[in-house]
Amino acid sequence: MTRRIGAVAVLMTLGACGYASSDEIDAESAAILARAPVGSAFKDAAAAMGALGYSCNTGRREFVDAKGAARETAPHLVCERESSEWLICTRRTRAILIQQNGRVSNVLVNLGRFCT
Repeated sequence: MTRRIGAVAVLMTLGACGYASSDEIDAESAAILARAPVGSAFKDAAAAMGALGYSCNTGRREFVDAKGAARETAPHLVCERESSEWLICTRRTRAILIQQNGRVSNVLVNLGRFCT
C-alpha cells in the first residue's frame, strides 16, 4: 500500500512538470505589466521586476539589415525567477522586456516547471 501511495505521489509530481497553462502565463504577464506597463520608462523596468522577485540582466542581439550589414538591437531586459514547487520541482519564469525609444514596448513571458 505504501508503495502504491508513493508511486501515485511521484506520478502526480511528474505530471506537474513541463510548461504552464495559458491562465498561469496570463496571470504572470498581468502582474508584470502592472509593475512595468508598456510605455513606461525602460530604465525603471529592472527595479520594477526586482520588486516582483526577478533577477535581471541586460541583453543585446545582432541582426543582419537589408544591406547585409550586421547591426545590434537596442538593449532588452532578460529577467528570471525560480521557486520551489511540489517536492522535487522548480517553477522557472522568464520575462523579456523589449524597448523602443527608451520605453517598454513589449513583454514576453515563459513559465515552466522542471523536476529532478
